Amino acid sequence: MKKRKESFWGLHFDFHARPDDKHIGRDLTEDDVREICRLLKPDFIQIDCKGHSGWTSYPSKLGNAVPDMEKDTLSLWRKVTMEEDVALYMHYSGVYERKYCAEHPEERTLMWNGKHHAESIRLNGAYVDELLIPQLKELAGDYRVNGVWIDGDCWMGVADYSEKTLSDFENETGIDLGGKVPATPKDDYYFEYMEYNRELFRRYVRKYVDSVHKDYPDFEICSNWAFSDHMPEEVSANVDFLSGDLNPINSFNSARYASRALAQQEGQVWDLMSWNFRNAVGGRSNYVAKHVNQMKQEAAAVISVGGAFQNYVPQKRDGTPKMWELRNLKELADFVLERKEYCHRATQVHQAALLLSTFDRHHESEHLFSRTGYEKVMGLSSLLCDIGQSLEIVCEHTLKKHINEYKMIVVPELYFGLEDEIVKLLLDYAKNGGSLVISGKKSCHVFEKAGAPFTVTDVEEYNYDIPSNQEDGHNNKKTDLYKPYSFTMDKSNYGAIFSPCVVDGENAETYAYFSDKVIADHHKLSVTLPFGKGKITAIGFDIGSQYQNGTQYLHRALMKNIVSSLYEPIVCIDNCTGRLEISVTEKNGKTMIQLINGGGTHTDPTSATDDYIPPVLDIMLTISLPCVDKMILQPEGKELDIIRHENGKLSVSIPRVDIHSIIEVTNQLI
Repeated sequence: MKKRKESFWGLHFDFHARPDDKHIGRDLTEDDVREICRLLKPDFIQIDCKGHSGWTSYPSKLGNAVPDMEKDTLSLWRKVTMEEDVALYMHYSGVYERKYCAEHPEERTLMWNGKHHAESIRLNGAYVDELLIPQLKELAGDYRVNGVWIDGDCWMGVADYSEKTLSDFENETGIDLGGKVPATPKDDYYFEYMEYNRELFRRYVRKYVDSVHKDYPDFEICSNWAFSDHMPEEVSANVDFLSGDLNPINSFNSARYASRALAQQEGQVWDLMSWNFRNAVGGRSNYVAKHVNQMKQEAAAVISVGGAFQNYVPQKRDGTPKMWELRNLKELADFVLERKEYCHRATQVHQAALLLSTFDRHHESEHLFSRTGYEKVMGLSSLLCDIGQSLEIVCEHTLKKHINEYKMIVVPELYFGLEDEIVKLLLDYAKNGGSLVISGKKSCHVFEKAGAPFTVTDVEEYNYDIPSNQEDGHNNKKTDLYKPYSFTMDKSNYGAIFSPCVVDGENAETYAYFSDKVIADHHKLSVTLPFGKGKITAIGFDIGSQYQNGTQYLHRALMKNIVSSLYEPIVCIDNCTGRLEISVTEKNGKTMIQLINGGGTHTDPTSATDDYIPPVLDIMLTISLPCVDKMILQPEGKELDIIRHENGKLSVSIPRVDIHSIIEVTNQLI
């Protein structure tokens, strides 16, 4: 059966077994498991074995099996999947552990306020040796499963203020806390203490990975969301693959963002899981399965940048699969599998890069690792994808390796800032001929201070006199905190922005203006300036978060004008009706131009499920690639007519893209 690096399509089932669940496994049959394997043809399946409750849904010898178990479901799954040549992985909850915490209160994380966390284990405690490692070895040895997908790990890690951790911190760092607990960012050594606890998580992962691998080297281990956008840093543990499960709300944009954050981890095997359902309808908790077209679009966002894809269908409370929903996934399975040849483990061709700063995120995050502040980067990734930019997301460790290979680098709004080394690296990149785009008030101030060729002038950000009981004539009380502003590119069409600043400089080319009233004086909002051999663009508002939270067509128009003035991508969209995302990748020496339909209602909280995603129509592309023989639209296998221009550029037209198509560039003549 396939190793994870060979796997492209998978299924995930879990139900986080609880002690009040009845008749576990009673109705599970070999026929159902075999039908899943044969109908959907997954490379791997992940099933529940221990969820956040801390109880196992198989008869573990470690004392945490649910009491009412009528059948050893794990043995049945293993028997059939082995016969069907399908790899079997376990869903196992790591740091998030209610049962162990309840039975070992001293092993819970102690928070700064002196209270223990009820569900998070202490990272340097006994849990990893007493339960986690022995249980993983039981699964690898007794059940011969292929690996484990450890849930509730990095994103559940909490800084520990126990006497042991405080003492170890002082001993290892040489810092004397003087008896003062670094509880908030205002306290001395707070950041250093958070970084120490982050290192405790890395040690915890290394310990269980290395220990299990020592006895079972072929047992493949993933810590869910480790070294991803939740934990944006260089891989520092011998995990076998990287993975995460997307939020069921706005999953398409989440997939665009998370997949690119994982794709930067060179040489790493990775996949993303999409929930096949939404867990809220109209703001109320409920379960509703998505239409297959929605899941196809989410899959396309992942596989188009080289990842593998898995789909999550919850098990019933007795551990049996929901066969009626699984049978509905046949169309999704076919969609994914027929694209493997053109997508799996492809690598992105360097063009535009968006910075996801490890340094800034670690200062901003309220937990050790989380998505705190994601709107800035995720909003910009959505915006750049929506205007057809082939985009990568990079952290500092990737940026340092490849900075001179990118034609454009975008810095989103920052929360805290960047290390001086990185600011200088980016300014030198622009000075030596690169195109640097800086977005947001904080970011503009950081780079202005470091010598960027523009000035920043702040304006009022907040409404200081907010009437508490007045209404605006539409039964809405006036409670707005942020002062509203308008922005425009042509002083004819206007959009809405918040928290802007004035940016200006010598020889500045202005792309947008803002004012507090349409008829008021206009201030420069976005300018591009020469800097050495290159250019720097300053955008005086957080366009990423504001696009994420209130998409406007003028956001796209502004960014498109800026980008088109800075560099020419490999693929330019000359015409299309709809939103077309482009990702230029390389696989087996061939260029693969990924075309993804970015339309639909995925951002609309009032649209729980939708069966119709309008196709992108009347597509005309200009492509700059040397020595092209053929272009074939895949997986349709249709050869495209190529118009060859005297300047060496090529044009192709495509009538429509429903969800995802690939232009395979073949026989590049040397």
